[in-house]
Amino acid sequence: MRQFKPAIGCITSLLGICLIGLPLMAGEAGKKAEKKAADKKAAAKADAAPAADRYKLPEGDDVAALSKFIVDLRTFRPSTPEEMAEYEKKFIDSLKQAAEKIVTLEKDKSSDAYASAKSLLLEIRLEQVQGADAAEQKKFLAEVKEFFAQKKTMDQSDFGLAFTIAAILENAGNKELALDAYNTFGKRFSESKEAEVAALGAKMLGSARRMDLMGKEMKLEGKTVDGKDFDWKAYRGKVVLIDFWATWCGPCVGELPNVKRNYELYKDKGFDVVGISLDNERTDLEKFLKDQKVPWTCLFEEGAGWNNTNANYYGIMAIPAVILVDKEGKVVHLEARGETLGAELARLLGPAEEKPATKPEEKPEEKAAEKAAEKEGEKAPEKAPK
Repeated sequence: MRQFKPAIGCITSLLGICLIGLPLMAGEAGKKAEKKAADKKAAAKADAAPAADRYKLPEGDDVAALSKFIVDLRTFRPSTPEEMAEYEKKFIDSLKQAAEKIVTLEKDKSSDAYASAKSLLLEIRLEQVQGADAAEQKKFLAEVKEFFAQKKTMDQSDFGLAFTIAAILENAGNKELALDAYNTFGKRFSESKEAEVAALGAKMLGSARRMDLMGKEMKLEGKTVDGKDFDWKAYRGKVVLIDFWATWCGPCVGELPNVKRNYELYKDKGFDVVGISLDNERTDLEKFLKDQKVPWTCLFEEGAGWNNTNANYYGIMAIPAVILVDKEGKVVHLEARGETLGAELARLLGPAEEKPATKPEEKPEEKAAEKAAEKEGEKAPEKAPK
């Protein structure tokens, strides 16, 4: 089960919380936002207070000064062990105090300062919500929905909060609330006039579609890594694992031996795998598939990465993501990884017989040495009996 934990120092506009592609999905707008943040960081560095005062709130009741304090603190990155220790100790508390003060002081509840501070306070509470019971999670979701309802438009700075609460609810097994979050927020984002924001909304609606797949057929299309058209109908009658992955994804690569083992055990009983690569470069993928001797079909879109057609349609925003389909083409499991994969295959196809380990092939030099030894043995004279 995945953990969606806002790491200290990663409560940014997109949270940056192990949801591997989020910063990359923003496109050109994301690059502009990164540049803007870098410019702010440079400006903050030029007139920064001494390190000892970095976490001390500005004196007085100036909302603008408090907002700048939050921006400066969020763009700061520790460069020494001492700075990191202080950062971990004071960062969250300082942000929270500044945001709470802005919410109290700001009279205009429609201002950017108020909205940013309120959003930050909700983000900080996300980790607590992850371990809360269903009633508390429902209450928090209602708060987030109310907060967004007060906004005229949704932008990229809202996406981290919206997506993460939905992902936390999904991870907690609270399907009803998770679907509510994905659909409600996805619809709001998709109504944006900004293409990048609308695309994020479509992605969230895709996540809702994926969550509701159990017992339904999947839609898959595209081309294989060697450029051939993919025929999904040809897999009917097989149990198929749909694996969204990438060569640069550590957990994906770590799961590969398990998938390979189950493939060898069950391929003769009707099991197959379809990989959907979120890599950007074809050459990287081709080299990996060759080096790792991956035997199944892999779909690929040059340069698409996280914007892969199938990944967008099913709202894939964290990998590995696997979906298991039965012989009738119906989805039977949404997290068939590790031991779960083997258990599901045994249930669907019957237990597999462990194949005996094959003797490793001898190297040419070893074969030559063995033949030479045999030849020498033939030439050696027999010893006369004593």
